[in-house]
Amino acid sequence: MSGNVLKVKEQKDRYKVCYMSGDDSGFDMMEGALLVLESLNLPIDWVRADLGWCMWEKSNKKFGEGDARCNTVPPETIETIRNTDATLMAAITSKAGVKGFKSAILQMRQLFDLYINLRPAKTLPGIGTPLKGDPNIDIVLFRENTEDLYAAVEFFPLPEEMFNLHKGMERFKGEEVAVSWRVFSKKGCERIIRAAFEYAKATGRKTVHCCNKANVIRETDGMMKRIFLEVAKEYEQYGIKGIEENADATAMWLIKNPQDYSVIVASNVFGDILSDEGSQLTGGLGFAPSGNIGKDAALFEPSSGSVPKYAHQYKVNPSAMILTAKMMLEYLGLDDAAKKIEKALGEVLVESKPGTLTYDVLRDFRGDPNWEKNAASTIEMAAAIAQKIDPAFSGAKLDAAKEKVHKMCAWSEGDLVGFN
Repeated sequence: MSGNVLKVKEQKDRYKVCYMSGDDSGFDMMEGALLVLESLNLPIDWVRADLGWCMWEKSNKKFGEGDARCNTVPPETIETIRNTDATLMAAITSKAGVKGFKSAILQMRQLFDLYINLRPAKTLPGIGTPLKGDPNIDIVLFRENTEDLYAAVEFFPLPEEMFNLHKGMERFKGEEVAVSWRVFSKKGCERIIRAAFEYAKATGRKTVHCCNKANVIRETDGMMKRIFLEVAKEYEQYGIKGIEENADATAMWLIKNPQDYSVIVASNVFGDILSDEGSQLTGGLGFAPSGNIGKDAALFEPSSGSVPKYAHQYKVNPSAMILTAKMMLEYLGLDDAAKKIEKALGEVLVESKPGTLTYDVLRDFRGDPNWEKNAASTIEMAAAIAQKIDPAFSGAKLDAAKEKVHKMCAWSEGDLVGFN
């Protein structure tokens, strides 16, 4: 692997991008993000696809409950992702205990081998951090996205012969046992570690931390630690220092001295925990973007959930979705447009003008006792950001853009693309 893997393989004058509006409040968030992107006049042709709970319901209506063809991901969506340069995806809904239900995002990660889960955590103007001294945080976390416990190799009930595979299982004989295999491969460890170092090299960052529990989980995390130390030696010539430490220690030091971290690489489960911690230090999931990136595809999604109780009410904060769109633009090499989004969002957050901030910002970061009454809608906050990018984005021009993105994200069953 060479070069920054977080860039599209082929630079183009114009890109074809898949957008997926997700479920529940995901539709509202996508509208907000697309409105901001409209203000930039980007060289992008949009292609709609759908996945998630909305497609699960549609497939059940079409084929009947229990039919093997029912899925959260229709074949049309898979084909669209294959034939576009990147995918922008809103939050989706998953529900436990639904027979036959499969997570849409986990399917995408495995199908397209999206082995990098990229989670930046950066201090935002007007939001800051809950930590004493308000330290400057700028962390990029590389979480392995396809292995570890997310390999989904699980057993229940455990076959009898499995009790004899390892002496550690002897004490569980006669018990009702569920087992998950924590699967690490040499290839999986090396490519996520190299991706982190290549990113550091391409962006001028000087440290890469590998967070693991090799002191206890000796074989799996031991493999990751060993490969990390080997790869780190190769990057010393570029002035990049590789540092390995226990994941629980990382969790503590992120609270005490987050400014000491720049790039972090971790296995799937530890990366999941540490990335969420980083997000909470920089505004919470309402401001947390993420990307799922592989050799041949890239799918960008906010870390925030689909908030079913606010479905289609335009109450949710669009920031995570907008920052996710910014990440996608960086991937496509549209860096100037990405910088404009970050600058505009920061200005809106700092100014805190009436009618520009959603309820969570007023409640959690402004201490407004009348946050519910004074809150802006999802679209109003997005419009404020868009107008910072283009002051002329108002009046009839803004109204036309709002109508356009509303149609793009229409959520009635007839508008959903898939299982046709």
